[in-house]
Amino acid sequence: MDKLTEQQKDRMAEAGQAALNISHGVKNIAQSMRSGAEVMDKALDIGDIEIAKRTWSILKQNLNRIEKLSLDMLTFSKGQTPNLHPCDFNKLIESVIQTVRPQADHRQVSIATELAEQLPQISMDPEQMADVVMNLLLNAIEAVNAATGRITVRTTLDTDTQQVILHISDNGPGIENPDIIFEPFHSTKDNVGAGLGLTIARTIIEKHGGTLNAESEPNNGAIFTAHIPVNAHR
Repeated sequence: MDKLTEQQKDRMAEAGQAALNISHGVKNIAQSMRSGAEVMDKALDIGDIEIAKRTWSILKQNLNRIEKLSLDMLTFSKGQTPNLHPCDFNKLIESVIQTVRPQADHRQVSIATELAEQLPQISMDPEQMADVVMNLLLNAIEAVNAATGRITVRTTLDTDTQQVILHISDNGPGIENPDIIFEPFHSTKDNVGAGLGLTIARTIIEKHGGTLNAESEPNNGAIFTAHIPVNAHR
């Protein structure tokens, strides 16, 4: 039998790591949903609608988590080319913030915006770029401490380079090694996903001709900065 090449070994190792991470993520989500279902059953048995409502909210959050895990795996495997359209980036950001607001509210995390006025229409794939913003926001929501967490989303226009700059900063514990967090299947969280969110975000930005980087100091929060060309080319 022929020996495996180093590339084949690396792919097998990545596949194995992906399977482990996915299994771990699904197991934790399933355990949380089972506990929630037991509480829901008891609440319905005694007719306590308020407890049932609160429990259903938690169950919905876990459904969202497992859906996000599945979508991340699909996005990572497809690696689609952006379908570019003129887009109002600020409105897209505001729409994504409303989508993740329940997760932020659940952890009592505040999200503030400082969006540049009169940004030009940007050539981008709206669905892919919404995924970028969502991944960065969910990452921040999970990173900060509950009740004291603060996230700021800011956009500016660099007229010299004709790039829109997106900053998403938080007051969380920071990132020990910002250089490796964009690697596939890397994750420091025990409760979610396959470690693909940031990998997908950087890949999408790069396919738009831009860059995505992270800066951080331990115990001093993190800042994710994306540079996106106003006029990306196919």
